[in-house]
Parts: sequence; structure tokens; C-alpha cells
Amino acid sequence: MTKNQTLTLIAAAILCTNLTGCGTIPSYEDLGNGYVEATYTRTSWEPPASRSELCYKSGWKKIQIWPDTLGVCVKNGVALFTGYAASRQPNSENHRNTEPRLFAVRAPDLPLDITGEVLWRWSKQSGNDFAKINPNTHVFWEEKEKAVEFSFAIDWNKDVGFRLDWNQISDVMREVKEKGVVRKDRVWGTSYIEKEFKPETTEK
Repeated sequence: MTKNQTLTLIAAAILCTNLTGCGTIPSYEDLGNGYVEATYTRTSWEPPASRSELCYKSGWKKIQIWPDTLGVCVKNGVALFTGYAASRQPNSENHRNTEPRLFAVRAPDLPLDITGEVLWRWSKQSGNDFAKINPNTHVFWEEKEKAVEFSFAIDWNKDVGFRLDWNQISDVMREVKEKGVVRKDRVWGTSYIEKEFKPETTEK
């Protein structure tokens, strides 16, 4: 990141803080291919609280991809990340309740929630009934060599693994983008695309 770009991002952060109260001036990490991770830390809280935000810079413009993330991997212009999104089962006592979801994005396009598609492909490969998989399943991931290994729990007591290379992840993204619908997260107000699955069928 150049000195001028850094100064511009800092100025944008100050403006954001003044206008919206979104937090302290963030620290930035350049992830490559235009992706930037901004980390906000509130040291006035005990213990200090922090939040990481995935952004994309295009010239002098900074585009927010997702406001609350945990772990980002950038490969060939695609960012794979865990993003905290509004819970699929709203909590009447906490309307801002969030849960981790699996996202992929090729900025500046909208982020894609690929959680369901990854679980669907695992169910087809393993012979399991997709309709019986909890849609709130948290999918963990780790990049290894030229692929990504996903892991998750089925029925809370059986850990399973699944592996996709980056070409297959691109195919997952195409499927979600072509057959998905645009949604707006009710906690963050951020738009994204998610493929709908009918509970009574596992067919595409």
C-alpha cells in the first residue's frame, strides 16, 4: 500500500468515526489483489474489544465487503472468509445476534454466502441426506497446499471433513451467483447473495 493510499484510508476512517461513530482509527493489513483488512479496537472497554472488516480498494475508493470477519484467504482475486451474519434463528432478546457463515467474493461483486452449497456438495459426495443437515452448521476451513479443507459437525457429535480445490470453489461461486438471490443482512445492512435450497428436496 502506498503512502498516499494509507493517508486516504486513515482520512476515511476519521470521517467514518466522526459521522457514524463506527469506532477508533483502524489498523490496516494489505491482503493482496486489492483486499484490505481493517481492524477496529476499542481500548476503552474492559476487556478491549476488536472487530475486523474486509474491504476492497479500487483506486481511491474503499468498498466494504463485510463488516465483521474472522480469517481471510486471498487466492487469484478471490477472497474466502468467515463472516459474522445475522443469526438464522432470530433472538427476540438480542436482535443483533450473529453467527459465523462461510463467504467467498470476487470484488467488486457482492459477497456470496456459500455455506449451503458447500454442505450440499459434501452431502452428494458422502451420500448423506442434505435435507437433514442443520442449515446453521458452522463450517470451519483451512487452506492446505492447492486446496481448502472444510470441517463441520453433524448432529453435534460427528466431525466430518471435505476438500475442494480452488477450481471447485470457483464453480461453487458460479452456482451460487447464478441461482442465488440478493439478501440484505438484518444486523449489518450489508447485501450478499445466497442460494436457496428447498427443504423437501436435495436436487439442484
